[in-house]
Amino acid sequence: MRVFRFTLLIIMALTGVACNTHAPMPAVDSVDLDRFMGDWYVIANIPTFLEKDAYNPVESYQRDADGTIATTFTFNDGSLDGEQKIYRPRGFVVDNSNNAIWGMQFVWPIKADYRIVYLDDNYQQTIIGRTSRDYVWIMARTAQISDQDYGELVSQVRSLGYDTALLQRAVHKIPKRSVSLQAPSVENIEYSAITRGKSERVVVQKGRYSYFLNDKKMFQTMLTKTNLNVLATILAGLDVAAIEDLQAPSKRYQFDGAMVTSLAIKSEGKTHRSVTFDDDNPPEELKELVNYLLGMRF
Repeated sequence: MRVFRFTLLIIMALTGVACNTHAPMPAVDSVDLDRFMGDWYVIANIPTFLEKDAYNPVESYQRDADGTIATTFTFNDGSLDGEQKIYRPRGFVVDNSNNAIWGMQFVWPIKADYRIVYLDDNYQQTIIGRTSRDYVWIMARTAQISDQDYGELVSQVRSLGYDTALLQRAVHKIPKRSVSLQAPSVENIEYSAITRGKSERVVVQKGRYSYFLNDKKMFQTMLTKTNLNVLATILAGLDVAAIEDLQAPSKRYQFDGAMVTSLAIKSEGKTHRSVTFDDDNPPEELKELVNYLLGMRF
């Protein structure tokens, strides 16, 4: 009976029980699913009953071979150090939606409305909405964003027809110390991934971001002040010298052709290089930095 009640609550929360007619909610024009995959930190939301006391909420996506989206939602219950809760719904991309509208299935066969209604060009910030205007999620690749960015995203949510007074800002465990990318302590960052017939490389040096595909420079830009601040926040939570001692969560590249990947950071004249890992499964301590570097590619 308890399982039945829990299932019923999920269905009611995510599909809605009212019969009101709602105005259409347009999604973004198109989404590059490969770029959208990975970790997204929930910055603020109008929470479902599952999320009302959630700390450190993170949504992670991985596209499976059948085209569906394996989704993992994790958070700490009740406090920053509370019991970790994990939910694993599955996303189904709606045909002819250019990957912007999904059905999110917690319980078979119900697929809840899931719409990517805002996505920045660098795939660093997004808003997930629903036509019923009951729940909404502001998410980013990093656990912190600037007050200016947050205000602009809240304005976006308001323009979609939501009551933004219901928004609750998520609480994440943020490192207290800070560093500056432009300080001498961090001089260069390089991400490298290679497999037979393909290589990718990202270099960040002197405020310039460069992306190489098969040794050909595909994209280069100077990082904005906001970009630099976000990157500095990520680096603040990373013990640069310790990346050499991290363990790879998996090594599929040894037998299935996955990309062999590593991350190198030059600090105070010394280069610290991580262990090699699968491109889609970096050590937990490096995930935020890897997601940021790859999210800036185009």
